[in-house]
Amino acid sequence: MLDAATMALLAKVKMLAKKIGINVDLVRMSNEKSYAETTLNELSNADDPELVLIVIQLMNQLGLIGVPTREVKPEPEPQQEAGRYVGSLR
Repeated sequence: MLDAATMALLAKVKMLAKKIGINVDLVRMSNEKSYAETTLNELSNADDPELVLIVIQLMNQLGLIGVPTREVKPEPEPQQEAGRYVGSLR
């Protein structure tokens, strides 16, 4: 079950998408994650900034926007030589 805020955003998306000629099936949107992802990705390319902002909010609430992963490079282990002098005074 979706919360009230998500349902309000879905209603706004349906109305704004209808203005640009795209029909959004809200029942299918709430039940099928693949349909929601495909539809919201398509709508995110719209010229209407309000629609794009709502689409991004919906994608975030539905968990379609993931946290970007960073490639973690392991730090090279320092090679310590016994008895090696690191600094010098001159």
